[in-house]
Amino acid sequence: MKKILLLPALVAVIALGSCSGTSSEKQGSGLRAKIENCTNTDSIAAYVNDAKAYVSKLIDEGKIDEAKKYLAEIEPVVKKKAPQLAGALETVKTVIDKVPGKTESAADKAKEVASEAGDSIASAAGNAKDAVVDKYNDVKDAVSDKATEVKDAVVDKATEVKDAAKDKVDDLLKK
Repeated sequence: MKKILLLPALVAVIALGSCSGTSSEKQGSGLRAKIENCTNTDSIAAYVNDAKAYVSKLIDEGKIDEAKKYLAEIEPVVKKKAPQLAGALETVKTVIDKVPGKTESAADKAKEVASEAGDSIASAAGNAKDAVVDKYNDVKDAVSDKATEVKDAVVDKATEVKDAAKDKVDDLLKK
């Protein structure tokens, strides 16, 4: 549920960020240089917001690959200059990864999600089977150990009874 609500909220934040500032291609290429040369954390935060707006513009235009490429270029600079803001770019990157690209349709995305769910279910079933086999082996080992103890106890008791009977027979023969 959180993931479902997070995606629209993040898109809304990016869209609101796109309302402030210019959105020309010059802005996209110049933001990296601005961030590299900036020393004021508040200004860097503003530039990061501008970068998010530029990415949002690229997504709106259907240029998913360009948006990913741009994020890949700007992310190292942001991590170096303002590591506390790098998380915002990671969130944007996550959103971009969930947006179907030009070659990826919603049906393809649904198939991918279904495949992942199937893999997850198969993995869970395999884990459950392994747990049952492990429990079975544990019980089998415990029963085997107990049977060995009982057998040893019976042999010991039989030896005691035999020795006691022999002693009684010897005592009776001596009389």
